[in-house]
Amino acid sequence: MSVIAETPLYSTELGAAFRGDSLHLLAKLPDASINRVLTSPPFALQREKEYIDRSGNKTQEDYVAWLAGFGALVFKKLKSDGSFVLDLGGAYVKGAPERALYPFRVLLKFCDDLGFKLAQDFYWNNPA
Repeated sequence: MSVIAETPLYSTELGAAFRGDSLHLLAKLPDASINRVLTSPPFALQREKEYIDRSGNKTQEDYVAWLAGFGALVFKKLKSDGSFVLDLGGAYVKGAPERALYPFRVLLKFCDDLGFKLAQDFYWNNPA
């Protein structure tokens, strides 16, 4: 039984998926009640995009702190044996043949400051 008032987008006897503002939805759940969080948040920007509330339009410089607010809430809601899967897109420094370091800074922030442990990293190719 869900403690969230919104109707699930999809549900089975094993759980439910909801669509909405993740900070709003997570806040309604009891602490240490989630087995897994899987998310692909807006990436740090090279150029501004149209998001409904524009909160995803963060520069690489502001991105780590912005995402850490979400990460802290996820950590609080995960069970002790829960998993957090975070899809972070890589990027290059605009105008330079140099990879942006913000995805690595996110990882270090989450592990060093929020209490997460790195179990595995994964990479995928999106030709789009």
